[in-house]
Amino acid sequence: MKHFLAVVAVSGLLAFAPSAARADSPTCTAPEVKLSWPAVNPVWELCWVAYGNSSGPRGSGLELRNVHYNGRLVLKRAHSPLLFAEYTSSTCYRDWKDEGGPFVAEPAVRNQLGTSVAFNATTSCDRSAQPVTSYGACPFQLPGRSSGDCFTGVAIEEGGDHVTMTASYSAAWYSYTSRFTFNADASFDPQFGFGNRYGTGNGTTHWHHNYWRLDFDIEGADNDRVLQDDAVQALEFATLRCDPSTTPACATERNWSVVDSVTGRGYRLLPGADDYKTPTNQSGRNFHLRGVIGAIYKNGEYGDQASNSLGDCVMAHGNLANGEDLDGATGAGTDVVLYYRAGVRDRTNEGTGTQDSMVCKSAGPVFVPIGDWSVGGPRPDPLFADGFEPAVVTGSAPGA
Repeated sequence: MKHFLAVVAVSGLLAFAPSAARADSPTCTAPEVKLSWPAVNPVWELCWVAYGNSSGPRGSGLELRNVHYNGRLVLKRAHSPLLFAEYTSSTCYRDWKDEGGPFVAEPAVRNQLGTSVAFNATTSCDRSAQPVTSYGACPFQLPGRSSGDCFTGVAIEEGGDHVTMTASYSAAWYSYTSRFTFNADASFDPQFGFGNRYGTGNGTTHWHHNYWRLDFDIEGADNDRVLQDDAVQALEFATLRCDPSTTPACATERNWSVVDSVTGRGYRLLPGADDYKTPTNQSGRNFHLRGVIGAIYKNGEYGDQASNSLGDCVMAHGNLANGEDLDGATGAGTDVVLYYRAGVRDRTNEGTGTQDSMVCKSAGPVFVPIGDWSVGGPRPDPLFADGFEPAVVTGSAPGA
């Protein structure tokens, strides 16, 4: 497996061996591009589109559609339609996600599954590890690399026990990185990096906020239930990653799951360790007050607003979660969507040794499978009739 930001122990997740006898496979229509991984007897199959064809009023970056594992539908859509930057001054932005940015990638992995030999896909964010140093445009002053190594699109890299999809896109001087890693054991983890190519705006401390939108359709759109800490959520909700009422504050971490009430299969969202480093409303400006949102699916709704006005700084979570029935008319679940925020703080002039404004920071959760996702796998053991087994999470730091 690639990297996990949390250590998770979940029992009963067995028999993930690939098989040629898969139940279903996505049909992709242009401009969608199909990914099947591994190339022979794939376990993960999906359709993807790059930023220019992604959903939302100003795009949503790298967008995945009809994501299947072992022939079973997992996600109808996964993308990032909401992206913000806010400063300690009055300046704030609702950034756009439909403009590609070049990054370094070998020809073998450009818009296709391949193996990187000489170097891995490298974005501006990957390069930016110094507090105040700018590496400029691609190839980011990488030794041995030239402009001929630069490419705008999606890099898809074979990793042995995982496949990684990388895209980079720009909003003015900001350079963002979107990654999805899909692992052979049915887990997957999205990562988002918040970078700055030239150092513009780095004289002021500021925050970035990315919201993934995950339209889970576990084996179909119906009968999906959302749980927080294994408790079914009957109504739409907007909450924080941790419980601020505990002593000390946020001593208790939370997790969320989406489970098909018929098959018992689903996925559990575990916040990554870096997700806790920057609380949702750390700026105190009340632009961002919730980090996790559970809502019913509404056709064409890709965020809190129908437009993407540059100066619209507030993420209006109440427009997404307003108390509608999340558990369906019969209590068996319905078509649900999760929004999940990851944010970072770029510090400037906060005292000796605190400037890190040019260090590209990244964050993102881990999704682990619930139930038996093997080919032809049975219903979960009756001992775990609700599809859940105990999970152990370590390595996270407090924060909301």
